[in-house]
Amino acid sequence: MTRSRFVLASLVVVALAGTGWLVVGYWLAESGPTNLILISIDTCRADHVGCYGYPGATTPNVDAVAREGVVFSHVISPVPLTLPAHCSMLTGMMPPFHGVHGNINYRLGNTAVTLAELLRGHGFQTAAVIGAFVLDSQSGIGQGFDTFDDQLVAGGASAGARPERRAGDVTKTANAWLDEHPSSPFFLFLHYFDPHDPYTPPEPFASRFKNSPYAGEIAYTDQAIGQVIDKVKELDLYDSSIIIIVGDHGESLGEHGESKHGYFVYHSTTKVPLVVKLPGRRLTKRVDEKVSLVDIVPTVLSRLGLLMPEGLQGQDLSPLLAGEVADGTPRPIYSESMLATKYGCNSLLAVETSDWKYIQTSNPELYNLTLDPGELDNVLDEQPERAGRFQSALASMLAEYRRANEDDSTVAMDPASLARLRALGYTGGPVREIFEFDTDLEDPKNFIEIHAKLESVGRFEHEKDYQNARRVAEEILAIRPDVVGAHNRLGFIGVRTGDTDLAIKHYGEALRLAPDSDNAPLWHNNFGLLMRQKDRFDEAIEHFREAIRLTEPAIVGGTRRADARDMNRGALGLFLSARLSLGEALMQQNKLTEAADQFRQVVTIAPDNAAAHYNLSVVLSQLGRADEAAAEYDEAMRLQQAYDAARRTREQSRRPDQPEDQQ
Repeated sequence: MTRSRFVLASLVVVALAGTGWLVVGYWLAESGPTNLILISIDTCRADHVGCYGYPGATTPNVDAVAREGVVFSHVISPVPLTLPAHCSMLTGMMPPFHGVHGNINYRLGNTAVTLAELLRGHGFQTAAVIGAFVLDSQSGIGQGFDTFDDQLVAGGASAGARPERRAGDVTKTANAWLDEHPSSPFFLFLHYFDPHDPYTPPEPFASRFKNSPYAGEIAYTDQAIGQVIDKVKELDLYDSSIIIIVGDHGESLGEHGESKHGYFVYHSTTKVPLVVKLPGRRLTKRVDEKVSLVDIVPTVLSRLGLLMPEGLQGQDLSPLLAGEVADGTPRPIYSESMLATKYGCNSLLAVETSDWKYIQTSNPELYNLTLDPGELDNVLDEQPERAGRFQSALASMLAEYRRANEDDSTVAMDPASLARLRALGYTGGPVREIFEFDTDLEDPKNFIEIHAKLESVGRFEHEKDYQNARRVAEEILAIRPDVVGAHNRLGFIGVRTGDTDLAIKHYGEALRLAPDSDNAPLWHNNFGLLMRQKDRFDEAIEHFREAIRLTEPAIVGGTRRADARDMNRGALGLFLSARLSLGEALMQQNKLTEAADQFRQVVTIAPDNAAAHYNLSVVLSQLGRADEAAAEYDEAMRLQQAYDAARRTREQSRRPDQPEDQQ
């Protein structure tokens, strides 16, 4: 029978972070609705999953799906970071094309076409439940979803203190959506974040896995996934479903000197699991061909009988699902990490086949994966010709993958967003996009110790242990006084501890060392606030104006209307914050007309900003314009009352037994 005669009854995709695929033979249902459920388990190594050989009974529910499904043994993530990996997973495009290379200062641009958009265009209901702030709506991942639930706090306040929600809460929301949307077709995307550092599984998993809390987090997440699978069965969708379990990236767990992920591109963080269960009869088998996360979109579209958009960089894996054998030609697979470039180091660009892996950087690496699966023995000096062929292949791949304009994928981030990303363990500033072979830059391998120390600073900050955070940051500067990230962290620590001299010193040094950094607008804004505290208003005004100048190009004509929430979003939030602070500094210098102009510009763009209305009322009153002042004051009070009412509603919705910092 031809593929066009078949209609899949249901598709469930579960994303993990690990290493491999399992493949099963199948029969397709000839009629019935078609649904897709994509579940992503963040930071899950395949070798901690039972069906990949882990002995600790971490994943009985995933294993049950695998016994009726397909396992691919070698799946590579294009980048070991949450946002860019999911961008590739949901677009079928490599990072050089979709333009997202990190979690900070990036978003999936509006020009990207996501799987959700494609399926919605074919009549699918589309919904997503997100487990962490790194994939919230401002990340761009929500394109194409009719419902995009990124509410991480009880009561629906996504701007709350906690930047993630537990697996059980993701499942609860997902199952409620399934109950409310029984009609087909639909696409439901679920994102579980729990295996991400820090590893704090709830009981009984904390006790069962006390020697490996990371494994305990995976076990807890597996339980939550099992509850979704149970709901699918309850709704009589399981037997007609395709279930895919796939990962975004792994976790190094100390291998190669890296404690977590994102820095290196070794298999500990780039090799991920992928389990697929197809509808109908099943004959479990394993597929050993090496594949990529970008293959998910073309494979899903093929299984659903939909036309492929032009330019997809992934490959349709349907022949492998059908049990066909590859033609024997090694397929090159791409992966990258730009994380070390934020320290002035080189990028890491990798290309690998079934047996070999080449990593391009200042001191390139070549590994025989058959003899050296741990990537410990660099044989480049022994195989220079092979390395040269890989270098040429990488250049050809980059020429194919890159696009000319990536402007819509970069954003400036506001202080609140950066703080929430720090709470998830993401530190430092934006990366540089280095695709050229440049041996003059420092090799990332030489900087891993500094990177580890910066991660420690972030951990101490998250624990509010500012004394140790400052100690480690100063240790870094004693070794490398030019590490901008350490100066940035000490500036933040100075603000948090009330040590304005410390903050001024290190924000100033950060600006001196990296005046063109994407973080420069934030540093100027913070520097201006510190100068105001010192009553050095002329300097404060100078820095506020510079922050405005640097962010204004991102604001369309300076006339885009926004609401109060935009004070906490990207370049617009920083632009509005700097204007508000500039107006306040001008007020303190009694430059009332200039101050009024700044406040009016804020309320023109963000009419729901109560502080700007209030400050404008004060200035207008001092200028003798009583009627205008009264109108602005009334609006400020109305907005404040609305805000207070919303806050009370959120507080009342909190469970009595739930600590405030977990709501």
